[in-house]
Amino acid sequence: MKEYEYTFEVKSLDPYKKYCENEHYELIEQGAQNRTIYRKNDGTMARITINNNNGQITKCLDFKEDKLVDQPLVERRESESLYFSDEKAVYSILEFLGYKKDNVLIRNRYTYKKGDAKFEMDEYIEPRKAYIVAIEGKKEKVDCLYNEVKNLQ
Repeated sequence: MKEYEYTFEVKSLDPYKKYCENEHYELIEQGAQNRTIYRKNDGTMARITINNNNGQITKCLDFKEDKLVDQPLVERRESESLYFSDEKAVYSILEFLGYKKDNVLIRNRYTYKKGDAKFEMDEYIEPRKAYIVAIEGKKEKVDCLYNEVKNLQ
């Protein structure tokens, strides 16, 4: 599937959370994430994400085009997430496919959704302290939302 997403760093998540609440977005996920990124030299990355949402632990694997850009908008293909319990098998598959561990991200994530648009707000703890907002969904809606919120602070 193709992802259409604006991603940008902000000074605080508070104005964006308030925007979502005022515009009646539903908070669909809130919790800690530990994401390990695996890369290989074919333009793709694999990600193992361990989610802790109020004590409920889930583990998933997904794949994404490995595109780094210096602009807020990025379009890239990504797979659906595969939820798993057998970590040994997943690590074996990644090794078999040639993926090598690259880095680990530790963050708190807040996900708001309404219709065809989703806000993902991340408070990064490692590898560095940062606040990131991502808006993804259908092109027309996301373009409009980005222009509406890009200067909130």
